Amino acid sequence: MSSEVCPGHRLRYAALLVAAGLLPALCACRIAAIPFLLWGQPPTKLVPAEYPYLTGKKVCIVVWADNYTLLEYPFVQLEVAEHVRRALEQHVKGIRFVANRTVVDYQRSDPQWQRKPPAVIGARFHADRVLLIELTQYTTREPESTFLYRGRIAANVKVYDPAYPDAAPVYKCVIETVYPPESSGQWGTNEDQIRKKAMEAFAAEVAARFHDRRVKVR
Repeated sequence: MSSEVCPGHRLRYAALLVAAGLLPALCACRIAAIPFLLWGQPPTKLVPAEYPYLTGKKVCIVVWADNYTLLEYPFVQLEVAEHVRRALEQHVKGIRFVANRTVVDYQRSDPQWQRKPPAVIGARFHADRVLLIELTQYTTREPESTFLYRGRIAANVKVYDPAYPDAAPVYKCVIETVYPPESSGQWGTNEDQIRKKAMEAFAAEVAARFHDRRVKVR
């Protein structure tokens, strides 16, 4: 009997060898993809809260802005405070707030409020914590063009305990938000829409510091 192997058999044999070599790689890919295949979502990881101590607390939100920002956006303090309140209510269990309108009315009625320690302001309203948001940037247009809308909000965020009026903040961080994150707003998007979305994104970033959250694994 001839020992020669026909060409068709050679091709099938080669295909089997290639498939055997690729099998481990294919198995590894399938194992990595199991979470996505089972739940239809990419894998995530848990990021713990940086300051998890607002749970069950009564919080006084105080927003500071410079005179130029207040002149261009007279209601910015109330708007930012309300967006942050809503974001915190969604994620922090049992949190309560001093009415933001009450805090803003106090700021407008007392020209010396900025000279007072934030903890003292919180004690005035019987708050357990003061959330101070010092706006360092609040714009809705690209720096190089007044015709391109893009929201940029940056702030120093600090938490004070009214039980210790002269103490340093118990927590602080810097938040910088850009909306839309990739580029300026699409054609037809107006300034009010950009500003609203930017404040929502900013508020979500602030709230994220105070509750556990899951983020996509990159």
